[in-house]
Amino acid sequence: MRKVTLVSLGGNTYQLEDEAHEAVAAYLERASRALAANPDRAEILADLEQAIADKCDTFLGKHRDVVCAAEALQIIREMGSVQGSGEEGAATEDAAASGADSTLGRARRRRLMRLPEEGMMGGVCSGIAAYFDIDVVWVRLAFVLLVFVTGIWFVAWLVMLIVMPAARTPEQIASARGEALSAREVMEMAKAKSADLGKAAASGLRDAKRNLRETFGSRG
Repeated sequence: MRKVTLVSLGGNTYQLEDEAHEAVAAYLERASRALAANPDRAEILADLEQAIADKCDTFLGKHRDVVCAAEALQIIREMGSVQGSGEEGAATEDAAASGADSTLGRARRRRLMRLPEEGMMGGVCSGIAAYFDIDVVWVRLAFVLLVFVTGIWFVAWLVMLIVMPAARTPEQIASARGEALSAREVMEMAKAKSADLGKAAASGLRDAKRNLRETFGSRG
């Protein structure tokens, strides 16, 4: 009989075997210690947790509602060590990787999902192109030609727009391409996001100063 623990990841509840829960909790704890001096620590940890949650989803389905220990080790291997976690954390994660590879031996599976941020009309064609690993231009051209030949393909597009789930998070987008999001990539995205916010704040401050000068200058 398996012992299962309910955990909250990315705002959703998951069932993890006790060993799986311990592995994930230990990984997040190591990440938290490694990011202690990072100003974006809270945001990065939230993104790491969301990425782990999305990876858990790839193992679950209609007849699967529990993430086992081998699958948790696979997830940790895909995430990789958080920069600065030290030799001990890296060694632990390397051991987890070996265990996951030998026990699970699972190839990365592509997920058929829409890619709204990359698509022109809901991301249906982009999602299909990513799933079959072909140029999206050919998929769009095929859809246009088929719509002209028979209007039923427009109905098919509408059905896929409704049925196909949208890839919103970075891990979901990577999964649609058969790739795995790593902790390093999560940190790089958080750093880029922070830089973009800083630029936006600086631009807003400059605009505010310019408006003030124009306002008071015109009164003078």
